[in-house]
Amino acid sequence: MNNHLKYLFIVMLSFTSYYTIYTQQIPLKSLYLYNRLSYNPAEAGTRNYIPVYLTARKQWVGVDNAPETQDVSVHAPLNAKLGLGLQFYNEVTGVNDRTGGSLAFSYKIQTTKTNYLSFGVSAIFTQFSFDKNKIVTQNPNDLTIINNNLNYFIPDASFGLNYYSDKFRIGLSAVNLIETQKDLSAITVDNLLNRVVYFDGSTVLSLSKKIDLIPSVFTRYMVQAPIVFEGNLRLMFGEVLWIGAGYRTQDAAVLEAGVEFKHFVLGYAYDYTLSDISTISSGTHEVIFGYQIGIDTTPKTSAWKRRNRIYTNDRK
Repeated sequence: MNNHLKYLFIVMLSFTSYYTIYTQQIPLKSLYLYNRLSYNPAEAGTRNYIPVYLTARKQWVGVDNAPETQDVSVHAPLNAKLGLGLQFYNEVTGVNDRTGGSLAFSYKIQTTKTNYLSFGVSAIFTQFSFDKNKIVTQNPNDLTIINNNLNYFIPDASFGLNYYSDKFRIGLSAVNLIETQKDLSAITVDNLLNRVVYFDGSTVLSLSKKIDLIPSVFTRYMVQAPIVFEGNLRLMFGEVLWIGAGYRTQDAAVLEAGVEFKHFVLGYAYDYTLSDISTISSGTHEVIFGYQIGIDTTPKTSAWKRRNRIYTNDRK
């Protein structure tokens, strides 16, 4: 590899690492109300159903090698206090592939008659790889490419808090607590998985018997990167159809719509790019498909207590 091509290769890896660090470590999701488990392990098991969600996002349509992300997640209560969550994801950005998952555990306590506080931790694993077949060099047998390991397994962890009821949710979490460091391709390009702090909240406001307004906010903070703030408003009609709009600072305006029919969820979001990249991109598309498995959340009474119960005609 001549000096010019080697320099270009280093710059390319630097850009990819920078991009991965500051924008795509945990991909932003416009439909984040359905994807809270991806950035807050305390979400695990806090619903009165088992949500199974499949999400696909194609970012910056029209830009070559722009990120494409897919993930599947599921979480469920194990009992009245413990929750379990599982997520797998895949992302392709140019020559860089990122595949991984997380296993989350949560513990919740009841603070009032209707409010709960949950604590969550998760183990995160990520496989970073570079597709050598996509790297074009002057010499197809260049030893700089052939002899370097372009695949790395990186473990990490996250922690989160979740305060919620049927009418609101407030979350605070930190991802990449360990901040694992790797030297990608041994060409002096350090890939630091920076710690990321998230804050989000939402509430349900009843406008009428059949219409609810759901305002929500989402904030992401990472050292040496701009704070991401997103605000959304969603209208829910009869607990079946919803439409919404939002704004993400220095990035995009968001339009979204979806349906929740029986146990099924289908949603779509379109991000209209507001940054300079809008000159070459027609926007971002995101879809989600889900199934919410119903579970029995009524308190269980032991056989011994049932045996000693005094029954009356009062069925309250």
